[in-house]
Amino acid sequence: MSTKVAVLSFDDVPPIGGQGRYVGALEAEMPHEGYEVAMISARRGPWAEGTKIPHRTRRPPLDFSLFLSSRLGKVQEAVHPDLWHAQGGPGGVMLRRHPPAAPLVYTSHHTYRTAHGRGITTMPMGYLESRGYRFAEHVIAVSPSTASSLMADSGVPKERISVIPAGVDTAWLCPGPAQEPRETILFVGRLVPNKGVQYFVAMFRRLAREHPNLDAEVCGEGVLYHAALAAAEKFEGRLRVLGRVTDAELRDSYRRAKVLVMPSRYEGLGLTAVEAMACGTPVVGMDVPGLRDLKGAGITLVPADDQPGLYAAVDALLLDGARWRELSARGLEAVRTTYSWEAVRPRIAEVYRSVLPSRSIQAA
Repeated sequence: MSTKVAVLSFDDVPPIGGQGRYVGALEAEMPHEGYEVAMISARRGPWAEGTKIPHRTRRPPLDFSLFLSSRLGKVQEAVHPDLWHAQGGPGGVMLRRHPPAAPLVYTSHHTYRTAHGRGITTMPMGYLESRGYRFAEHVIAVSPSTASSLMADSGVPKERISVIPAGVDTAWLCPGPAQEPRETILFVGRLVPNKGVQYFVAMFRRLAREHPNLDAEVCGEGVLYHAALAAAEKFEGRLRVLGRVTDAELRDSYRRAKVLVMPSRYEGLGLTAVEAMACGTPVVGMDVPGLRDLKGAGITLVPADDQPGLYAAVDALLLDGARWRELSARGLEAVRTTYSWEAVRPRIAEVYRSVLPSRSIQAA
């Protein structure tokens, strides 16, 4: 008889970010370890189809968190989970109380304080997020940087944290058949200032002059989408803004790319970096939390906000075939041994087993 896990997530399938990709994979992968996953999200749950989540704030994930927190008893009656697994971080679920009748595991994809600092406007969000982590029986941090933030900023004891990265499906995300030499650089992520698509476009403007056969692709959507489209018009087809893409289209983009560029100001782990490496594509990014934890794999890092350094690193990699092959091979090996779901799945299952005997639930 399988153990039932209620996965609580704002995002779901089809995903709009790394958390959505993670929970979609949990639903597909954890049955291999004997766990049945029941998805509870803004799209799925034990409520009438078409239920409108009240708009109490200007933050949809927070609205969903308030909605879900008031209905945890109904979810328990409908699903009867043996374990709750909530997804936390900016864009995640912030529970106001411990769910009933079963232990709680949280995955922290990153923290508000890592993403936004300690500003007055984000302080309440950081408090709500931290409260949920503190009353969980165990917290999974997707990177060492996230674990450090959980201890320093959220007060979670070290012994209740496990560092387990998000996994990737290496049967699906893998190098493609041999093709013509790659001459594309790629950006994948939300088109928002913190992800740095504006820096990617500015960098390509310079690289395009130095490399006449180079083109660029942007995959993602967000508030800077129309600005990116406007910029693309000036490149006469060499810069393609693809918007939201399917999984198959994203894999094709990874395989086409010679370099994935990540000018982010922060990442929880940088799942797109791992996905690119799974396809044999090296990564150049900023030395920021999350990406910093991928050192030693197929990634090159420059100091945070060093735009000239980012340009120089990409330019050098475009010109150095031996270095490119070295980083490609290193990334493939890191994904196989550390970031494949075959490597990650048993570690999540071990966390589940460690908390399941605990039935004494203390609400914060």
